[in-house]
Amino acid sequence: MIKFKLVICACLFSAVITQAQLPTWRTVTENFVEPAMSFRPAPFWVWHDRVDTVKIERDLQDFVDIGMGGVFIHPRYGLITEYLSDEWFDQVQFSLNKTKQNGLAVWLYDENSFPSGFAGGLVPEAMPESYNQGQGLLMRRVDEIPAGEFALILTDDDGRKDITADAQIGAKGRFIVFEKTFFEKSKWYAGRSYVDLLLPGVTEKFIELTMSGYEKRFGDEFGKTIMGVFTDEPNVNPQRGGAIRWTPNLFDEFQSRWGYDLRPLLPSLFEETGEWKRVRHNYYRLMLELFIENWSKPWHEYTEKHGLIWTGHYWEHGWPEPTEGSDNMAMYAWHQMPGIDMLFNTMDQDRTQFGNIRAVKELSSVANQLGQKRTLSETYGAAGWELTFADMKRLGDWEYVLGVNFMNQHLAYMNLTGDRKHDFPQGICYQTPWWPHYRVLNDYFARLSMVLSAGEQVNDILVLEPTSTAWMYYSPQRSNDRLKKIDESFHQLLAQLESR
Repeated sequence: MIKFKLVICACLFSAVITQAQLPTWRTVTENFVEPAMSFRPAPFWVWHDRVDTVKIERDLQDFVDIGMGGVFIHPRYGLITEYLSDEWFDQVQFSLNKTKQNGLAVWLYDENSFPSGFAGGLVPEAMPESYNQGQGLLMRRVDEIPAGEFALILTDDDGRKDITADAQIGAKGRFIVFEKTFFEKSKWYAGRSYVDLLLPGVTEKFIELTMSGYEKRFGDEFGKTIMGVFTDEPNVNPQRGGAIRWTPNLFDEFQSRWGYDLRPLLPSLFEETGEWKRVRHNYYRLMLELFIENWSKPWHEYTEKHGLIWTGHYWEHGWPEPTEGSDNMAMYAWHQMPGIDMLFNTMDQDRTQFGNIRAVKELSSVANQLGQKRTLSETYGAAGWELTFADMKRLGDWEYVLGVNFMNQHLAYMNLTGDRKHDFPQGICYQTPWWPHYRVLNDYFARLSMVLSAGEQVNDILVLEPTSTAWMYYSPQRSNDRLKKIDESFHQLLAQLESR
């Protein structure tokens, strides 16, 4: 009876798709011979050097010759030209002039390196509150109140009384303290740290600092030569082992949305105490809603307003743990072209990269539900210089069969001097001996992308992903066998379904 209902739902959905919406067989076969540039792969074109017109002209001509359809301008470590400076925008202008002549599309990468959100250090510089208020809570039981910065101090008894306002350092007793943790400062973040993407205003500042220069200089090219913006691994990880994610308005937002005070119940996020399932579900649902409201919606609104396609990916390899973000599928819904990445060159199909059926099916499912025709994968990162054409085809075929139809290769180096050559190769660049022959693969994936973008996906089985169930069994300080079983059994189910 259940299966019958699922089949009926699928039939009703497919019934609204009329033949007029689908291309004819003749159109498909004609386009197969010479796919449009939009179906051709587009690599991360790494700007990690002193960028100049000679290098730009050389690289763009190479990309045309070997069958690329566009480029993602990707600033990365090793960059000498100042990011978002006048010189930077002059080189972008030169690139746009050239791509108008040769037909390549241009995409903007939204960060200087990764993860997206800090604008190469410009956001924390302009907005100190984006990083200096704390981003995590670490729970400890103590018999003496220590010095430190605490968001909450509870008495460790049945009453769990909040004594934060009156607590004295050195006081004796049984206490549960929740210490604020902070993102670590490092050179990667220009001497500062990553930022709190759950805090209102941070994403708007990031968009302003990142996009205002592009908009001022090239706004007329948005949606034309400049197709869209790529975001890379924005996340809400507390970056401290054993901690949960915190943001300054956490307790107020929780009270507003769920109608009860989270503070005396915080231990339930770490231990199976009290109504721990309810508390954990409500907490991670709030984390998701805050991430969407303060990251996804501002970006979605900006790209919709300016005629840009928002693509990129989150950290989709850690499910069912909600550490990086509570639910990637919900985040994909705000992208005009959602994406994933697939790293390394593994032969065995594991559950993190090649073989991670769940990650690709999440992507294709959201796109199918919302009518998005294109799905991207950032592919080949850290696969190694030994990556062969056979490997490239095997990896690409696997993800294309499951629902990807836009190849974004990682990375097309501008320069290999110094440490640049060790930046998560394989390099998709002229320095490789197989470069003159690479058009064979680009033609292949262009045709595959065109064909797989032309039809409609029809399903007769509905699979409910137990993401919110997993929230209830996750603790940052204790493992849970039930969480492991959810992980293992769900991946086994997907593998069995795909093998039939």
